[in-house]
Amino acid sequence: MNQTENIPEVLFKAREGDNENLGGGCSIGGKWKDLTSNELFKGKKVVLFSLPGAYTPTCSSQQLPGYEEKYEDLKKYVDEVYCLSVNDAFVMNAWFRDQKIKKVKPIGDGEGKFTEGMGMLVNKPKQGFGKRSWRYSAFIDNGKILKMFVENNKNNESNDNDPFEVSNVETMLTYLQSTLAK
Repeated sequence: MNQTENIPEVLFKAREGDNENLGGGCSIGGKWKDLTSNELFKGKKVVLFSLPGAYTPTCSSQQLPGYEEKYEDLKKYVDEVYCLSVNDAFVMNAWFRDQKIKKVKPIGDGEGKFTEGMGMLVNKPKQGFGKRSWRYSAFIDNGKILKMFVENNKNNESNDNDPFEVSNVETMLTYLQSTLAK
């Protein structure tokens, strides 16, 4: 996907109201909620970062916690910060709960349709992952991609190369500060 293009219009399957006392990905009492790309991005400035998977090492130890830690700094420039992964809503909600993430919002792209539309869907058979997102971050204004930071060497070879150099919160924050500072 090129910068200045619109994001893909897809339907996300979210969960709300699940009883979180059961632990793991189990839940009870909740309900499904459909969310469109339009509902999530229209009329908003958004930082979106996408990663290969919930509970994976770099995603859990660096990328997600980094964005959570700098959330208030990001909010000086944007309306919302979303984390997207090709995982279902149960997994994303359990991961956020286990990581104690309270500010960044999860988006489960269980079927990978948004990720595919962004041109970031890759295959990871060596790890048994199947289709996943390549690691990137994006600044999106009213559904239009204004800037993307895509990690180098995007591939379908499923090698162990998992770069994390430009999709981090520091790179995004520096970009926002230099571009949107008043």
